Amino acid sequence: MLGWKKSLVYLPAGSENDWTTAIHIAACEGDVNMIKKLLNDCPDCCDTLNSNNQNALHIAVLKNQDRVVHILLGSDKCDSHVDEPDINGNTPLHLLAASGNHVPELINHPRAKKMLFNKENQTPLDIALSCKVTTKKEKLMEDLSSTGRFGKRDFEVKKKYEYMHNSNDETATGVKIQLSDEMGTGDKMRLREDDHDKAKRADQTIIETTMKVAEVHIVVATLIMTVTFAAGITLPGGFESDPDSHNQGMAILTSKTAFRAFVVSDAIAFTLSAVAIFICFLMANASTGPQHTKLIQNLCNLACIFLCLSMLAVVIAFATGMFATLSHSLGLAITVCFIGCLSIVLYFLVVIYSCKYV
Repeated sequence: MLGWKKSLVYLPAGSENDWTTAIHIAACEGDVNMIKKLLNDCPDCCDTLNSNNQNALHIAVLKNQDRVVHILLGSDKCDSHVDEPDINGNTPLHLLAASGNHVPELINHPRAKKMLFNKENQTPLDIALSCKVTTKKEKLMEDLSSTGRFGKRDFEVKKKYEYMHNSNDETATGVKIQLSDEMGTGDKMRLREDDHDKAKRADQTIIETTMKVAEVHIVVATLIMTVTFAAGITLPGGFESDPDSHNQGMAILTSKTAFRAFVVSDAIAFTLSAVAIFICFLMANASTGPQHTKLIQNLCNLACIFLCLSMLAVVIAFATGMFATLSHSLGLAITVCFIGCLSIVLYFLVVIYSCKYV
């Protein structure tokens, strides 16, 4: 058939969203003779991909067809396929790590990139370590975890997973991955440097997260500051407008205790929110370096405290202001004040509820 209709080899088979080619089918079935025939008569057919952007080597590894893998790796035409990613960024080595199989020819292939990340930011070793431990998987991890060959990151991952439980071990003692103690000074220095870099990245992440919280704080503080400023300028009850009065332009309700409480609480809320905004400015200045992580966290907590106190002062200002203007109707004034003060109780209930999940 291949002698007169070679184009059939390249035609996709299947549906529009799930299709494959002849060499993929042969690799899936482990048909060694067909693979040899295809590579001999149509050598460039190994470049064809299925709907998942997988080549024949992907499929052979995925289906544990070791003989097909050996044939494909032995062909010069398939050298470039060893590090070719599929639609998920997985190379054949990633799929080998997930399958639990052990194919030294693929692991030790010159083009096999052991440190290549897929779209889930995983290397083949990461995938192997996350899977169930078997005898073949142990050999695979030993090859992938070679410190001298693949670098410091693999050593760190290997050290992190030094002990892995083997569910097939009747004694439940687990599988011990031996670590090499023969590390030179240079390796140790590189590990320290890498640990330092990780710590810096972690601190930077904390700073970025804290600054996002600070953005919410500054919005709330600005809103409170604006409202309290407006309430202070347009006092409840209005101003004395009689031109013959010596109190012209003064607040009418100045003599009432509730009004005085309103003015004081409004001023407190304004001041606390202004301080919270200033703290956010300090946080922005200190966020330039990861060495200020602790300072930024403390400032964020301090701003949160000032905002909470400011909100309490706003509630008190609302209640006292309403009481001052509705004092002629005592029942209505008390009702409004009670409803307003309920927010204080709700604040504490929310805090208590949140503490249960911290």
